[in-house]
Order: sequence, then structure tokens, then C-alpha cells
Amino acid sequence: MNQPNRHLHRWKMLLLAWPIAIVAVSLMIYAVVQHQEALPVYGQLEGWNAPASDTQYVSHYVFVNPQHQAISFRSFPGKILVVNFFFTRCPNVCPRMMHELTNVVEQFTNDDRVQFISLTVDPDYDTPEQLQHYASAMDLPTQHWSLLTGDKRLIYRAAVVGFHVSASPGNGNIPDFIHTDKIMLVDTRGRIRGYYSGIVKREMNLLIQDIKKLEHE
Repeated sequence: MNQPNRHLHRWKMLLLAWPIAIVAVSLMIYAVVQHQEALPVYGQLEGWNAPASDTQYVSHYVFVNPQHQAISFRSFPGKILVVNFFFTRCPNVCPRMMHELTNVVEQFTNDDRVQFISLTVDPDYDTPEQLQHYASAMDLPTQHWSLLTGDKRLIYRAAVVGFHVSASPGNGNIPDFIHTDKIMLVDTRGRIRGYYSGIVKREMNLLIQDIKKLEHE
């Protein structure tokens, strides 16, 4: 190739490379902006900064885990909370939601900064022993995942007043139980930072991303 042709070839290569470089830089900038963009704040759990002895507020409601230990939302200081509502006799939505949530939990198996909490909306049936049986039957990774039962009035108020989601026993029959498929993300200051459908895979992937984003705030 003679000298003029070499220069022409070089200019052609540069002209081809510029659009690729521009796209690559734009994608990098977009990724950085997305990573740095703060999650919205949807509200704060009632009484988060109240004294621990003041159990009239949602943040300090006392529930019970399968080991009969008293647990509240404030039992995990400094941790990001992932909260949902379910019941063990649920025939359709709950099994799907708990399966998807299991996949999320497994992403944070060795991460002590995240705690998962699942509250039953059927506490009359879902005793601590039933929750233990359910966790074993579903093979749930319970190291950082607490299944809780307790006073029905407090559980339902926590759903409606604390997290602004639906919870109702309907007519009292198992198919009539009304509860949300939403999973809530709560930061270390008790602020609700996200709502995600527990039966939609892409939203569970978004939950994983947002947990990691919160860890770097």
C-alpha cells in the first residue's frame, strides 16, 4: 500500500472508531449515573426513633419467630430490611413469591448487612411451630431470614399503616385472604425505599440491584 493510501486507510479507521468510542463512553456515563442515583423515599416506619420500650408504634411491635424469640423491626440495627407478608396455607401467590424471594436471599447469604422478614397474615394458624415446618418444607435459607407471627391486629396494622399495603382476612376462608404481593425495601434509618412485586422476576432482579445500591449509600 502506497503512502497516500495508507493515510486514507488510517483516516477511515479513525472515522469508524469514533462512533464506537462515543457509544462506549456514553454507556459508561449512564452506568455511573444510574449507580449514583439515590432511591426514592416513600415514607418511614412509624416510631422508628421512639424508645425501644414504646411498643405502640409499628417499628417496635413485637412478633415471634419459630424459636419463640421476640422480634421487632428494630431488632436488626444498622441492617437493610426486606419485608413481605404471606401465609403458609396460601395456595398460589405465596409459593411463587417465597420462591422468588429465596433467590434474592441466596444472593446475600454471606452478607450480614441485610435482613429478610416475612410476616404471616394468618397468625391463628401460623404458629411458630408451623412457620418452622413451612421453612423446612420450602427449604428456605433462614440464616438472615426471619419468618414471624404474632398478634393479628399488630400484623395487619403494620401492613396498612406501616407499609401502606393491603392486608385483610376477607370472609375468613383461605382463598379470601387478601394480602399484597409487594416486597418492601427499608433502609437502616427505617425509611421505605422501594416496592417490588414478588411474583415478577425482573422486579426481583431490580430488588437485588437496589439492595446493593443502598449498601453503598
